[in-house]
Amino acid sequence: MAITAARGDLAEKPNSKLSILVPVNGTEPSRRAAEVAITMARATKASLTVLYVAVRAAGKEDARRGIRTRRHEEAILKDIVAIADGYNMSIRTAVLADNAADEAILNEVKRRKKNLIVMGVGRRPGEKLFFGDTASSLLADAECSLLFVAS
Repeated sequence: MAITAARGDLAEKPNSKLSILVPVNGTEPSRRAAEVAITMARATKASLTVLYVAVRAAGKEDARRGIRTRRHEEAILKDIVAIADGYNMSIRTAVLADNAADEAILNEVKRRKKNLIVMGVGRRPGEKLFFGDTASSLLADAECSLLFVAS
């Protein structure tokens, strides 16, 4: 299942060149979204940036924990790069820290002039359709188009 929200230049000119940002966090939905984004980028010759938003613990973390965290981030990004390599695609990767995920994603969209966010989501329990706080915030605040990839 995928849910889209067309906004910005893609809403006004659907044939505009894509410039895609895909946030990843190591979950299966984010990996699926990265695969979708890579396929879209390859088919449309779009630029693609894969963003990992690092959540840093409040306070001082010990050196070993910091190294493990960075290795985990690198492993997630290497996995996505390997997928892109399989499609003969060149992608850009980025790691941001010290921001809430939604703020980091929106800042990166503006900084890199992206017009589409492709994000993996999982449905949360409840009567209403809810994909989590980050997805809700992006849906409310993003000026660019969104593609939420679920299941």
